Amino acid sequence: MIRLRPRLSSDHLGAFQELEKAARSRYPEDADFAFASASPPIARERLENGDLVVAEDDRGIVGFILTTPMDGGIYIANISVASGCSGRGIGAALMNGALDDARGLSVTLTTFRTPRWNGPWFRRFGFTPIPEGLIGPGLRAVLERQARFVDPATRETLWRSGC
Repeated sequence: MIRLRPRLSSDHLGAFQELEKAARSRYPEDADFAFASASPPIARERLENGDLVVAEDDRGIVGFILTTPMDGGIYIANISVASGCSGRGIGAALMNGALDDARGLSVTLTTFRTPRWNGPWFRRFGFTPIPEGLIGPGLRAVLERQARFVDPATRETLWRSGC
């Protein structure tokens, strides 16, 4: 059984970094995604400064979602499920919890267009491409930062209006 809880302290941020890095091992080892597996883990400061909800089962932490307030809504900065735990509904539980917590706010995220556990997965939760004119300054800054490291053509910016 999966239980969700807020992060209780900053003591285990290294474990969240390791989980996130291991979760990226799902990316195929091809020219389009090899960099994702080889990239450093999510920055400790991002984990400290965001709202982190943890998924646990009897074995311990099996996933997390990192959100942050942005442009009057909520931005999903990261969602990671432990390697070997995919397909058990952990990501869905984390996403549904975040959407419930959004309480009528728009929710945005950036992701790869493919593979199936990126753009196509988020669409199952009602996310659609955000209209260009609705991208606020915070999200614009995220996109500009990401463009320095990732080809923007491989990415998409999605949202759910007023969840």
